[in-house]
Amino acid sequence: MKWLIVLLGLGAGLIGGLILVVVEFGAWALVTPRRVASPTPDANEDETATDIWATSTESIRARAADGVELAGRWIAAPGSPTGRTMILVHGFVDGPEAMVVDRGRAILDHGWNIAAVDLRGYGESQGAFSSFGGREAGDLRAWLDVLAARCAPGEPFAPVIWGRSMGAAIALRAAVEDDRVRALVLEAPMVDLEAAVTTLTRNRKVPMAPLLSRLIVSRAGRLAKVSLHRPRPLDLAARCAQPVVVVHGANDPLIPSSKARILADAFPTPAAFIEVPAARHADVVRVGGPDLLAEILAFVDRHVEASRTA
Repeated sequence: MKWLIVLLGLGAGLIGGLILVVVEFGAWALVTPRRVASPTPDANEDETATDIWATSTESIRARAADGVELAGRWIAAPGSPTGRTMILVHGFVDGPEAMVVDRGRAILDHGWNIAAVDLRGYGESQGAFSSFGGREAGDLRAWLDVLAARCAPGEPFAPVIWGRSMGAAIALRAAVEDDRVRALVLEAPMVDLEAAVTTLTRNRKVPMAPLLSRLIVSRAGRLAKVSLHRPRPLDLAARCAQPVVVVHGANDPLIPSSKARILADAFPTPAAFIEVPAARHADVVRVGGPDLLAEILAFVDRHVEASRTA
């Protein structure tokens, strides 16, 4: 019996140690994103799309409220100066260049400037930790100040935020906190961080996925010194007054389309919902192609113009 107790104790200690390792690794992975490299152009990709990033961008800078230096790229719309500005906010594993390459030409052709920002901890922006909106929403307010100052005298500033995945959650929080934002495009939006982490851990055949996910997100918040999962996008949606379009892949393995529909319906005026057949989490725009981009930008044009003439 004595040896049995010892063995049980050793087993419990081993399991506890493994849990601590998984939680610590997962938490650090959440808040210390890798510096995203430039994407390798697809063989079928329009070369003019990559040329936009290579030849047309201008470096811009902002300073966050806590002093962190933020970096981004600016592409002016062709023709006369305009205050119509699309702020592109990337996801967890991509960066601003991928956002521009896939969306830039259509946005510019619709007469919008582009501001593609490096979130803190990504690219050329400073910052030790990512926080899924805990600090990044405030960073977007700093960007709004910088971009408003670029408007020509007498030209009204009309910013729209297009966020993808994690960037969609950040965009939503920023719009709730700053009514200068005219509209939102939420592409493959993060609906609940704990649920997304649970899905990832289950996909890796890790046992006790819900429990480990709660522990990982909680530990990550302590590392970043700010909550990563509260308020949830679902909680923020009810406080968002701006027009919103939610764009989601029908085959998204990380965030089910049904969850994105729930988010769309949670806004005071339910968001427009565009489901892209066969698209997964990271390829919504590429699968949807020019028709999808035209539909998104027609929505934005219509609602921003209505807000300017109201």
